[in-house]
Amino acid sequence: MGHHVTLENLIAAELEEVQRLLALLSQEQDALIDRQFDRVSQLIDAKSAALQQLELASTQRAQYCAAQALQSVDAIEAALGPAVQIWFDLLQNAKLAETMNRTNGQLIKTHEEVNQYLMSTLAAQRNPNVGYSADGKLSQLTSISRPFDRA
Repeated sequence: MGHHVTLENLIAAELEEVQRLLALLSQEQDALIDRQFDRVSQLIDAKSAALQQLELASTQRAQYCAAQALQSVDAIEAALGPAVQIWFDLLQNAKLAETMNRTNGQLIKTHEEVNQYLMSTLAAQRNPNVGYSADGKLSQLTSISRPFDRA
């Protein structure tokens, strides 16, 4: 659609990117709660791609506003006129995305602390036979096939 660039179109594009990010944040939160950590790392990649797209959309809007001398929120709202609701939607969704991202960060931090606790507990036991293999299974079975170390 070759329609000319308007503030409303730019904000709509930015809102679309924020909503895409929100969908990813929601999936990330579900994956964290369900402890699907492999899925979390995939979503982190998708999230950084979405953030780059959002950054681009925000920059385009900011450049348009600068070119049109729309320097304040009031000026932007006046320029939008009856279409101002889309601006409020953008602000509301952006705030929600920020909050969700912070919450997910806390969830990740909590899981890291749990993992550190478990690893330090294992280390405290100083049991050389308790190790994790790549697939996450305990690998003490391999020590059975080894003769006792002459330590």
